[in-house]
Amino acid sequence: MESVVLWYIASYFVFYSSHVISSHTDWDEVVIVEENTSTTLVCSGARLRGDVSINWMVKSVDADEWKLILSASEKSKFCGGASKASIRLTDDNFQNTGNFSLFVSPKAEDGGLYSCLIKKQKKKVKQRIFLLEVLTVGFFPAVPVRQYSTLRLFARVNPDISVSKIAWTAPGGLPMKTEKWSDSGTVTKVPQVQISDAGTYTCTVHLWGNSTGVLAANVDVAVDANSVASFTNIIHSEMISTATQANKSLLLTCPSIEGDFVTLHWLRPDAKNHNMMKLVYQYDRWRSSTSKQSNTLQLAGPPYDPNAGNFSFLLTPALKDGGLYICEVYLNDVVFSQWTRLSVLKVKIYNYPTNQELLCRYSERSEVQSVVWKHEDKTRQLQMSSNGPGSISTILPLPISPDAAGNYTCILQLKNGQSIWAVETVTVPPTERVTITTSSPHPSLSALLLLVPLVAAAVGVLLWRQRHISDRGIEQSLSVQSGEAENIYENPEDIRQAPPQGSVYMDLKPRGDNDIYKELERVLVSAGCRSHRGARMAAWMLYRCVFGPRLQRIHRSPEPSRPEGRLVRRGWNYQPRGLEKHSDSILGWASALWSLSYYSSPLLLCYLYKKGYICSSKLVPVSQYVGTVLVCLLGVACLRGWGRWKNSDYVQFISVLEETKKNHTQANKKKLRCYDFDFSHWPSDFSWTEVSSPKQSKGGVSLLKPEPRLRGTADSLINSVRTLPCHVIGFLIAHTFGRRMLYPGSVGLLQKAMRPMLQQGQAKLIEEYDGQRNKLVACDGNEIDTMFVDRRKDGGRTGQTLVICCEGNAGFYEVGCMNTPLEGGYSVLGWNHPGFGGSTGVPFPQNEANAMDVVIQFAVHKLGFQLSDIVIYAWSIGGFTASWAVMSYPELQSVVLDASFDDLLPLALKVMPESWRPLVQHTVRQYMNLNNAEQLLKYQGPVLLVRRTRDEIITTTGPEDIMSNRGNDLLLRLLQFRYPKIMTDEGVRVVRQWLGASTPFEEASVYSAYEVDDDWCISVLQSYQTDRDVPFPWSVGEDMAPEGRRQLALFLARKYMRNFESTHCTPLPAAEFHSPWRL
Repeated sequence: MESVVLWYIASYFVFYSSHVISSHTDWDEVVIVEENTSTTLVCSGARLRGDVSINWMVKSVDADEWKLILSASEKSKFCGGASKASIRLTDDNFQNTGNFSLFVSPKAEDGGLYSCLIKKQKKKVKQRIFLLEVLTVGFFPAVPVRQYSTLRLFARVNPDISVSKIAWTAPGGLPMKTEKWSDSGTVTKVPQVQISDAGTYTCTVHLWGNSTGVLAANVDVAVDANSVASFTNIIHSEMISTATQANKSLLLTCPSIEGDFVTLHWLRPDAKNHNMMKLVYQYDRWRSSTSKQSNTLQLAGPPYDPNAGNFSFLLTPALKDGGLYICEVYLNDVVFSQWTRLSVLKVKIYNYPTNQELLCRYSERSEVQSVVWKHEDKTRQLQMSSNGPGSISTILPLPISPDAAGNYTCILQLKNGQSIWAVETVTVPPTERVTITTSSPHPSLSALLLLVPLVAAAVGVLLWRQRHISDRGIEQSLSVQSGEAENIYENPEDIRQAPPQGSVYMDLKPRGDNDIYKELERVLVSAGCRSHRGARMAAWMLYRCVFGPRLQRIHRSPEPSRPEGRLVRRGWNYQPRGLEKHSDSILGWASALWSLSYYSSPLLLCYLYKKGYICSSKLVPVSQYVGTVLVCLLGVACLRGWGRWKNSDYVQFISVLEETKKNHTQANKKKLRCYDFDFSHWPSDFSWTEVSSPKQSKGGVSLLKPEPRLRGTADSLINSVRTLPCHVIGFLIAHTFGRRMLYPGSVGLLQKAMRPMLQQGQAKLIEEYDGQRNKLVACDGNEIDTMFVDRRKDGGRTGQTLVICCEGNAGFYEVGCMNTPLEGGYSVLGWNHPGFGGSTGVPFPQNEANAMDVVIQFAVHKLGFQLSDIVIYAWSIGGFTASWAVMSYPELQSVVLDASFDDLLPLALKVMPESWRPLVQHTVRQYMNLNNAEQLLKYQGPVLLVRRTRDEIITTTGPEDIMSNRGNDLLLRLLQFRYPKIMTDEGVRVVRQWLGASTPFEEASVYSAYEVDDDWCISVLQSYQTDRDVPFPWSVGEDMAPEGRRQLALFLARKYMRNFESTHCTPLPAAEFHSPWRL
């Protein structure tokens, strides 16, 4: 049936086409010509004598009446109403030549039927009718076309009766997709024009049937290589906020406009910086080209039609695929934008030895109003907890009881009211039928049991015979562990070899008349000691549980389960019992209140003094209250210890910790690394005392000190007295709010707020990267918290290089710059500043340098890296310890400083009042002298500086003024020291001009304006290095022309510094982490 219908439709189409063509074939010839191009309608006949005239007439295809163009005879010539200047006879002497042709240079509206009528003595001699079809081609915008704009090509034939097809071909003869529009004719487009799209585009017109012939018209298109289109006309639709379950298809709608080109950008969940947005899909319907970065995305089908420009996307998201999606549809020079914020919900059940965790995770938290777990029995109240942002869980103790089984639903509600849910079913495990059979005891066991009363009777008789035994009052305590049979050893040594399981084993083998009494006495004494020892061990374990560290997470031992060989460690958060949980919460609040009181103590003391509370009559009751609170807190701590003692996970952990402290072997350390707990209780893994180094001294490692001012003895004494108040105030500022302003990450309250994030980051490093946590003891006694990820076994080249990461003033290795080299495949060693995370101390420059020194010593002597295999990578204020490291260990491979500065003083002056300038200068130079540039100049190796073009932290004015970025001063000081003959006033001027470029395009413009020849610059520097081989500073460029010095200055600036278009706190992508330039 279907084939019959198709045959009927095809037959009707052929019949209709033939009818249309045949109904208009009252012409003799078809002439097709491009608009404004001359052509001739050839009409010829025999030479005629006498009264001969020629009439040329025109009419449109659908008109009934002809209009006269011109009428000519031997005596006169008359122009009709359809006459135009572009139409004339080709030969005015047509009577003698017989050439009655018409010359036409037509416009689009001149197409139609033309009639050539030859008469002699008013009688028709010959008539010839022409169908003139005029082709109009055009394009927009005008040449040169700017890059990324939309090139539109159109062609139209008037009339198009005989036209079967109009085709466009791109440069190189590639066919292009075309569409026929009523107002524009046959159209094709080239969205997102590139330089490679320049060339000649050809329009070809094909005719029907007997009207044979092909007309081709060319359009030359040039693309402006120096101009890029800017789409300022952007129409935004109302933002959509929606949610879906993981791995469930969702429609991402785009603007309802038939466009030319569509792009889909994605910003990862909960990200705030839109500069991190990624292009994940783009489709050009005219080229039929697709580029996508995700296999979870595809163009949506009906009712959407991507080939017709009606776009939407079908997304099957994982949890990480939530976030912001921006669909932009391009129609000519207008952009239609649709923003969609997507939250993805995923639930999963995790089975642990003692419980079952129902975990509900969700992304794009900014759009979420609430997330809860509910049981099918609505009267059942669930205890819910969060392991970190974007997750909520409920714990079910094992075994699952019938009332706990059923459907558990995680319900997510968005702020716009939309709700989605996911259901997990928890079932009661099937019970196995157990058949109990009663059998007689084993013969040997029965015999032993019969001997027990006999032996007891014998012992009683022997004791009665020996009177002196009656004075001893021996107390026998026999405790038998439940479920185990009593054992009787024949050899007394078996008692010593038997495990202390709480039972007393007695050997009653007589060796003489009195031996059995001695043996019995020895056994009973041994049993009493053993029972006493067990009680002491239990008491000691309870004591350790009371004063032991807080256990945060348990990491499962690594198992090589991934195909690439990476170790997988699935961990879980430690689940305290109710008593431990609530008591620990009370102690946590008490600790937070103490920290708050400590930081507000100056204001609090002033208030108490003003109210008259600081006196003996008031202090005595207050001290009683404080003592009562302390006693109560001690009782809470004991309750917490009791709760821990009842938790098998904690008891196992505390046993491993105590064993590791007693015997610090690799096996014990491996067991201990399976736990995350308070780092203050972690045993030391490396100390500076284990290695002999000339750099160590009693006061710590050496630092560069500011040069003292030279004064006379009397003048110096007077000045010291005069500046004594400034010294005292500077000391107080540096040791109170000054240090905390400079290193906010050392504030305890901030660390408490960030604790869930830090624990999550540490778990990722340990469980996904098999990270190893170590405690290092510096020469000042501070304990440094470190994390090492070893990639040497992966076999990659980058894995053989160790990158030591130095974090910023609020950065921790758990969530800091350590991830950048990790993603690049390097071996990485991260560490926390003194006072940060698990590290002790305060982050003053001397302590910072001491910590950096022990980290390097640990990398060399314990981890087995050579100094030449170590790269120092620092972010922000970490540039101080990084520059100290390369100054003190010049053998280090290289240093990368990201968003760092030259000196702290200009940045400190920016945030402090101008009237405080002398005090700030003294305080910084005396207590916080972070002189990065001075230390970096001592290093001879490769250096790379990364500058953030929108940095808001290390600029002295604002992020919009890129020239106030102190990274510029660090680069200039480094270049002026290493290449003083190149960095003259002219060299500094061109480098400053290059530093003022805020975009890659401006940077390239400055570079090309001075016509820098990279190959020539490299050859000059290599020649100097080969001839002299001397350390910096170099005298290269001394006898060079100014033009050459300018080229070298720009070349060196570009090699020593890279720009990254972002703000200060944006993580540096792994693609932007490069090895410094080496000559």
